[in-house]
Amino acid sequence: MRKRSLVSKVGLLALSALFIWLSPSTAHAQGWDNSNGEWRYLDSAGNAVSDAWRKSGEAWYYLGDDGNMVKDSVITIGDSSYYLNADGAMAVNRWVQTKDGDDDEGWFYFGPDGKAYKGKEGRVYAREIDGKKYLFSEEGVMQTGFFDADGNAVEDDNPFKTAVYYFGDDGAMFTDRWLQYSQVGENPGYSELGQRNYNEYDEMWLYFGNNGRKYVASNTDLSRQREIGGKAYLFDENGVMIPQLSIRDANVKATSSNAKIKYGSLDTDGEQKDDYWTFTVPNEKMSQKDYDTGERSWFRTKKNGDVIKDKIATVLGRRYAFDEIGRMQTGFVVMLEDGTFGIKFDVDEWTREDFLTDAVNSPIAAIDRGSLYLFGIDELNDGSMVTGEVTVSLRDRDVVFGFRDNGKAIGEKCTLVKNDGKFYFNGLRLDADGVVRYGILKDTRTGHGEYVVVDANGKVVKGTKILKDGEGNWIIVDNSKFVARVSDGDRPRKKNGKFYHYDSTADKKDRWGAEITYASDGANNLDSDFVLFDR
Repeated sequence: MRKRSLVSKVGLLALSALFIWLSPSTAHAQGWDNSNGEWRYLDSAGNAVSDAWRKSGEAWYYLGDDGNMVKDSVITIGDSSYYLNADGAMAVNRWVQTKDGDDDEGWFYFGPDGKAYKGKEGRVYAREIDGKKYLFSEEGVMQTGFFDADGNAVEDDNPFKTAVYYFGDDGAMFTDRWLQYSQVGENPGYSELGQRNYNEYDEMWLYFGNNGRKYVASNTDLSRQREIGGKAYLFDENGVMIPQLSIRDANVKATSSNAKIKYGSLDTDGEQKDDYWTFTVPNEKMSQKDYDTGERSWFRTKKNGDVIKDKIATVLGRRYAFDEIGRMQTGFVVMLEDGTFGIKFDVDEWTREDFLTDAVNSPIAAIDRGSLYLFGIDELNDGSMVTGEVTVSLRDRDVVFGFRDNGKAIGEKCTLVKNDGKFYFNGLRLDADGVVRYGILKDTRTGHGEYVVVDANGKVVKGTKILKDGEGNWIIVDNSKFVARVSDGDRPRKKNGKFYHYDSTADKKDRWGAEITYASDGANNLDSDFVLFDR
């Protein structure tokens, strides 16, 4: 028998009631004896029994090698340990804390048979006490902290990585429970599935399931998604809950069509959010540049929790453009023929003439290979798609663009299009200069092309008219077609279906001048402010 002194406590958990028995007043030939001041048990010959158990009432007592009752001590008999209370009764269903100052110091629990719960070598052998599970060493000491699958304590600088189980300060195993871990070492490492360094995390959270095992991805290829309390969470290869944006399959590029980008919300508790807007920084695998500069963008998740990317999508009744990693785009956006994101430009990146350049010479990338859209151009706009006519401040001037109900620019892909009596090219409405008030453009939709006159609102001048522009020149329109622009002092006149110069100051017989024709007035060389489009 091995005996240890201790200090006992009543109550980490429920303790067994101490059996209090009345001391016999006289000694007997056989039975309990207190004649020398210590309780002993005498056999039929009157000799003290030693190294043996004896029962009194419902309680068991142990007689030591000197025959005296052992009290307030832990004794070891064979492989089993027992605790004898201060009155000598064997403790059952009770916590006891030892204070030996050796390896066996700590809390013990003695079960219904009085034996201390002990661990088993090479495994996590947790014993249930009052609905909670506890781990004990082979000596019976209650364990706390991180442990691996074989029951070995993990005590390195960053035990969260290799640990499988966690037992709290009270010794209870974490089951169906979160652990906030803050004791991160200097070099906690990098999360392949989170695509971030752990020292960037504001908080680190681990979750232990109903069997006590940490939720963890099986490898560095695919993060593990688990539902907890009706909410979905992602866990990486070390069991750390993945916050913010991450590519679920670490071996797939973020720009790949099959890449699933997830968002663990920092606005709530790290849960995977669906149908959710977030304004955040991509991780370094999504965009090294944005990651390095801390550039934030808006991202939106779908109902299944995946980030919307590489498409135009409807969100709460409005349409938005998302690039190949899911950043919401504003300004001019070109979507390619297959509906995927092409390129975006700030509205003040180009001049009016840039939009009027033909496909071969256009400085605007992909404008001839995809559909041009416009998204959210002012502070009051939320980044959604623009439709209809809108004034845009280009680098050199304010102009009007037109977009169809589906958001596509009228006259996209460097095509001249007439819509509702107005002409558009790459979405740009071909308006006359506000000062000049009128301008001409070549309607290239026909085989040979004919010049027409448009006003400052882009409307085609119809019928036969002689108009005066803002610079004092006369604009002649016949059958809705441009004839000439002349700088006569007098308004030109029409006679016999032809137009003539007219001078009211000349003699009456000399007032009618030469016939006005398009060729003779050199329309091709007219002022550039007047010629809007001649391709």
